[in-house]
Amino acid sequence: MLFVRAIHELPLQKYCCAMMGKKRDLKQIDAIAKEFDMSPPVRKSFGKFIENEKANGDTGTLNAKGAFTWDELQEKAEEFLRKF
Repeated sequence: MLFVRAIHELPLQKYCCAMMGKKRDLKQIDAIAKEFDMSPPVRKSFGKFIENEKANGDTGTLNAKGAFTWDELQEKAEEFLRKF
């Protein structure tokens, strides 16, 4: 319920942009997971791996927020699966 209230407090444009960016990131992670035949639990771990990489300063070059390009995500998937 708190999440719903917080959404309604945001200006519509900021809410839409925040949700669209988040959805795009998740769709890319899902697509990479599919490309590398990751099971749902492995895909979830891969998502956490990407979050940890960003938190540790290993960011992508797509934008100022550190999003990864498609090629960078493929490299990250290979790196993740080698360690997994």
